[in-house]
Amino acid sequence: EQLAAMDVEKDLEKAKAVSYDLYAAKLTLEDADEEYKDKAGDLGYNKDNYEYIAVKHRWQAAQYTYNAAVQNFELSFRSLYDSVQSCERSDLAAAQLRYEQGTISENALHTAEDELYTAQDTVSGAERDLFTAYNNYRWAVDYGLLAG
Repeated sequence: EQLAAMDVEKDLEKAKAVSYDLYAAKLTLEDADEEYKDKAGDLGYNKDNYEYIAVKHRWQAAQYTYNAAVQNFELSFRSLYDSVQSCERSDLAAAQLRYEQGTISENALHTAEDELYTAQDTVSGAERDLFTAYNNYRWAVDYGLLAG
């Protein structure tokens, strides 16, 4: 039920709203914006003035840094979402199918016990992987924290 309730766009917006990294990047951008407005105004927006050029470059760098932080966060979040979906659809389903269809020919009867334990371990591993991926996703949505 929890996996079905995942909505990448809605969850991404929620994660961005609580992300400290994005908050800090936004504050840096706002500081650079204020500095640019103050100093550029004091310098009369003189394009030939070295100080004006420097403050403008810092302001533009802050804009690029903020945009890169947002894009990196969104990309990491979408990758996390995809890992949950991929894990749910392929790893767990395939492992459970192999486990459930663990029919063994009579010729392989002597290895049946080992194969059964191996299949059980594979299902358990896939379940742990899904659990971990989903918990990482929830941490990203609820607290804006991306593991990695």
